[in-house]
Amino acid sequence: MREEQEDLEAILQAQLELLRLSLFVSTQGPAEFAGERLVCTLSEAKIKTSQHIAMCAGQSVNTLLTCAHWRGIPVRDLYPIARSAAESFINAAFLLTAPEEVAGRAMRWVSYRAWKQLNRTVGSGDFTLKIATSPPDTPIPPRFAEFTTKGASKEWTETDTPTRVRRIGEKAGAKAGGRFLAAYALIYAISSEVIHGSPFGVNYFYQTYMPPSPSEEAFRHATGRQVADILSATSHALAGYLVSFFSFPRHGSALCRGARGI
Repeated sequence: MREEQEDLEAILQAQLELLRLSLFVSTQGPAEFAGERLVCTLSEAKIKTSQHIAMCAGQSVNTLLTCAHWRGIPVRDLYPIARSAAESFINAAFLLTAPEEVAGRAMRWVSYRAWKQLNRTVGSGDFTLKIATSPPDTPIPPRFAEFTTKGASKEWTETDTPTRVRRIGEKAGAKAGGRFLAAYALIYAISSEVIHGSPFGVNYFYQTYMPPSPSEEAFRHATGRQVADILSATSHALAGYLVSFFSFPRHGSALCRGARGI
């Protein structure tokens, strides 16, 4: 198991180098790599939405690598980090490959959610709290009408995660879609159970990979195998993003010219 984890960590480190390259090219300008000149042709809206997300996801990968030696109960805290990385890479790739209006709506949604964060009601019944930056009955700013009109979606996209994965695969190719599907299958559902502290999530963490006769050492070994699962799922998600970024020109609008072989 130790060799397997070391291999996964080495793969993730190499993938992070490519992620840094993609972030540099998209935000700082052209770069030379493997004898080719890389030039990003993303729109401003796609850069402002996708690249912030991809950079945050990369930081989550760094956190996982820093904590990869953990064993025992602390390993449970790695699940939400892995889920965040996987979902962030999916969202970033979806913004890259979706029509331009998706990125535009996402930018406007950021402004709406910033306002909504300070103008909302939480709780129910006697345990209700209203947060507001304006006097009572102040109308919602007209600029947020696309998110607040009756029947309108209040999210940046109505596309659920499995559909996002499918659409990425349709635009960026089967390799990108397949990698994201693997990450989704490995981490998405179980991390939700763990994050929300459900009875099943807690039981899964304590029992998975445990032998019939449990012991403290067996639990440490079992959680080590969970770390390997987490790193594997994260590697699939990062690979899906990298393929989406560097290979998308082969399947439609140019994204990063000169990315052959990556």
